[in-house]
Amino acid sequence: MSLTQAAEDRKKRVLVCEDEHIVALDLKLLVEEFGYEVIGPFATVSSAARIIERERPDMAILDVSLKDGEVYPLADQLDGMGVRLVFHSGHVNDAEISERYPGAACCQKPVNTGALQDALSEG
Repeated sequence: MSLTQAAEDRKKRVLVCEDEHIVALDLKLLVEEFGYEVIGPFATVSSAARIIERERPDMAILDVSLKDGEVYPLADQLDGMGVRLVFHSGHVNDAEISERYPGAACCQKPVNTGALQDALSEG
């Protein structure tokens, strides 16, 4: 198998950042059910920032408010790496996110399975 074929066969990797344990577990299971590999979940910006120094996700599902603050510094870093962003929050401003991160998707909590799957498949 060529390297190109191996890359095409590899599951896309999704970083999950969510600080509510039950929601994080639900997201992890859903994303795996969709056929992706999950990195995380992470409850803090700092723990997710450490992992992306070693592992590059293809996409990221980000809750806006994590245990150690807002996710935007991490989102800026991921955006700069070319990682597709999906914001998943109960208090996300779609217009603000679209302006700050063109091409990012927004999914309101509680999770809408179809909307989340669509947001990931666009990436």
